[in-house]
Amino acid sequence: MAEKDIKKDIKKEKKQSEPKKQKKKAPKEQVKLSRSKLPGLFKKQYTAKKFESKIQKKLYVPADKAYVSSLFVQTQDKKGRDVLAVAADTSFTKKEIKRLKVLAKQIKANQGRIKVGSFIAVAVVIAAVGLVVTVFKNPVAEMAIRGSLQGLFGAKCDIGSVNIQIFDSHITIEDLAQASSEDEFKNIFEFKRLDLNFNLANLLRAKFHAENIEITGIELGTERKTSGKLAAKPKKTVEKAQKSDTTGFYDSLKEKAGSDPEAAKKAITDLFSMYDPAAIAENLKGGLKSQETAKQVEEELKALVETWKNRPEELKKSVAEVQSATKSLTELNVSKVSAKEIPELLKQIEQAGNTVKTAKANMENTLSSFEGDQKKVRELQSKLEAAVAADKKLLSEQLSVLDIKKAKSAISDSINQAGYSLLGQYYPYLKQVLSYASSMKSSEGNSEEAKKANKKAVESAKKESRRFAGRYVYWKKDTVPKFLIEKIHGSGSGIEVFATNISSDMNKRGEPWVVKGSVKKSQLAHSANLTVDARTGTKAHLVEASYTGTNFPLTLDMSKNGGSDVIPKFEGKSALTASLFADEDFSFFGKAKLNMNPAVVTGGELGSETATRIYAEALKSIKKLDLGADFSFSPAGGVGLKLDTNFDSLLADAVSAVANSEMENVKKEVTEKLSGQLASNEGVQKYVSQFSDISSSMNSQKKSFDSISSQLAKKQNELKKQTSEAAKTKAAEAVSDKAGAFLKGLKK
Repeated sequence: MAEKDIKKDIKKEKKQSEPKKQKKKAPKEQVKLSRSKLPGLFKKQYTAKKFESKIQKKLYVPADKAYVSSLFVQTQDKKGRDVLAVAADTSFTKKEIKRLKVLAKQIKANQGRIKVGSFIAVAVVIAAVGLVVTVFKNPVAEMAIRGSLQGLFGAKCDIGSVNIQIFDSHITIEDLAQASSEDEFKNIFEFKRLDLNFNLANLLRAKFHAENIEITGIELGTERKTSGKLAAKPKKTVEKAQKSDTTGFYDSLKEKAGSDPEAAKKAITDLFSMYDPAAIAENLKGGLKSQETAKQVEEELKALVETWKNRPEELKKSVAEVQSATKSLTELNVSKVSAKEIPELLKQIEQAGNTVKTAKANMENTLSSFEGDQKKVRELQSKLEAAVAADKKLLSEQLSVLDIKKAKSAISDSINQAGYSLLGQYYPYLKQVLSYASSMKSSEGNSEEAKKANKKAVESAKKESRRFAGRYVYWKKDTVPKFLIEKIHGSGSGIEVFATNISSDMNKRGEPWVVKGSVKKSQLAHSANLTVDARTGTKAHLVEASYTGTNFPLTLDMSKNGGSDVIPKFEGKSALTASLFADEDFSFFGKAKLNMNPAVVTGGELGSETATRIYAEALKSIKKLDLGADFSFSPAGGVGLKLDTNFDSLLADAVSAVANSEMENVKKEVTEKLSGQLASNEGVQKYVSQFSDISSSMNSQKKSFDSISSQLAKKQNELKKQTSEAAKTKAAEAVSDKAGAFLKGLKK
C-alpha cells in the first residue's frame, strides 16, 4: 500500500474516533391545562370529613395521597362554609392530568361499602331466581335436552322425567327414547336411567364438571308405538355447505363424479335396453339402409323445397308489376284514340311487349331449372322405394344378432356415482365435527392468543398506573375447562359404552377425548372407537375412528345416494370394517370393506316391461356382495374414491342367464315393430307434396305472362288497323280537295 494511502486511512480513523458534537436542543415549553380538564371527582368541593372518607381513604399508596392532598386548599363555598377544593387558577401538565384520571378510576374502583338499598334489591332478585329455578328447573331442562336431541337426529325424543338437585349436585334422566328419522316407528336408542354427579363449586365458577355419568338399560333399534316423525323441514345442510365451502371439496367432487344426476340411471337403462323391443327396434332402425336413405332423401327434398318455396311469390310479384305497367295499354279503347296518338301508343305497346318478353324469358329459364329439380325429386322417390324394398327383404330373412353382454363399466360407473354422492352427503357433518374439534385447541392458560392478550394488558396497566410493582401470587394449576366430563359409562343388554375426558379444552385438560363402545347380542357384534385429539403440538390426527361389525342386518340403498331408483338396493346380514382419519384442514382418508351374505338385491323400473322383468330376475339371482372402498380428500389433491366390487361381474352373468330365455320373443316383437316403421314415409311425402304445389303455382304465373302478351298483341293490331283506315280517309280527302280547287280555277 502506498504511503499516501496509509496517511489517508489514519486521518479517517481519527475523524471517526472523535466524539461528535451534539447540538443542544432548547427545552420544550410544557403546555399547561386548566382546572376544567380534571376528572369530575377532583372538580368537586368537600368538607374535611367527606374529603377524608371519599378521597383519602380510597387511596392506598402514600405518594398518591400526598399528591392529591397537595392539590386541595382551604376555601369557602357560596354559603360561607369551610371546604376543600382545587384552586380555580391551578394549571396542570398533560402528564399530571393523565395521572389524576388514573387515580380517579382507582378511587371509584375502591368503593367497597355495601349500599343497603342495592343489597336489598339484589337479595330480592336472588330469592326470585332461586324460586323460579326450584319450580321450573326440571321442565326447562327437559325441554332443552329434548330440543337438542331432536335437532341432532331429526326425529322425536321422548323423555320420562328429568330431576335436577342443585344442592345435592345430582341430575337424573329417566326413560329417554330417541326415534329414527329413517323409520318413524323405530328408536335409534333408548335407556332407562342416566345419573350424573356434578361439581357444585366449579358450577359456581361457570364451569360444568362431572366426574362420572352412569347410563343403564340401554337398548338399540327398539319398536315405537307412536310415530317419531317431526314436521318436515327442508334439508339445506348440503346446499349450505356447498355455498360456504372454501376447501375445494365440492368442486373436486363435481369434476370426479360428473354433474348429471341422471347419469347412473342412464348407465343402467342402457345396460338393459338391448332386451327392450322398442329400444332394439330403434337401434336396428339406425342400421337399416332404408332409414338412412329416407333421412337423406328427406333432407334433400327439404333443401329443394327451401330453395323454391319463395319463387312462386317472386314470380307472382313480377307478373303483378308487368300487369300494372301494361294495364293502361291492355285496357285501351282503340275507338277513342285519335290518329295523332296512335304512333305514340304503338311505340308504348312495342316497349311493353319487349318487357313482357324479357320477363317471360326469365321465367322460362327459372322453369327450366325447376324441371331439372323435378326430375331429381322423382329420382329420390325411386331411390327410397328401392331401399325400403331391400330392408323389408332383409328383415324377413334375418334379425340382427343381439349381443347379450354389456361392458362392465356401465354398472361400475353407476356405483361410483353413488359412492361420490355418499361422500358429498356426509362431508358437511364431518366438517362440522372437525370445526368443533379444532375449536378445542386453545385455552385461557396456554394459547398464543391468551398470552398476547395478557402481555398487552400488562403493558397497558404499566402505562396507566404509577403505583409500585406488586407481588406475584401463584395458585394451583387450573386443569378444569368450562366443560368437563371425566368418565361416562353406559350399559344395557349386551351393550357397553365408555368415554373419558370429554372436555371443551384439551390443552387445559391435557388429555384427548376417547370413546369406545361395543354391542354383543347372539351372533351379532359391533365395536367402535373414536379419538379426538386437539392438543397443541400433538402428532396424532385430529379425529381417528374405527368400526368393526359382524352378522348384523344392513340396508345399503344406493339409489338413495345415486339419484335414481334403478340403482340396486342391497339388504342382508353383513360384516363391515371401516377406519377414518381426519385433520383440521378438513382433509381425510380412510377405507371400508363390506361383505353381505346372504343378500337380497332389488331395483326400480326401467323403460319397458321386458327390460324391467329381466333386470328384476337378474338381481334376484344375486345372493352376495363384496365391496371395498378407499376414500380420501385434501385441498391439494381433491377427492379420491376407489371401489373394488364383484357386483358388475355377478350382474352380467345373471343377465346373460335370464335373457337367453327372452330372446325369441324379443326378436319377434322387434321384427313387427320395424316392419311397421319401414312402411311409413310421411316425412318424404310431405316434402314431395310441397314441391308439387310449388310447381303448380309457377306454371300458373307462366300463363299470366302469356295472357298479357296476347292482350298487348291484340291492341297493337287494332291500332295498326285504325291507322290504315285513317290513312285511306286522309288520301280521299286530299283528292277531293284538289278536285274542288281545280273546278274553282275553271270558273274564274
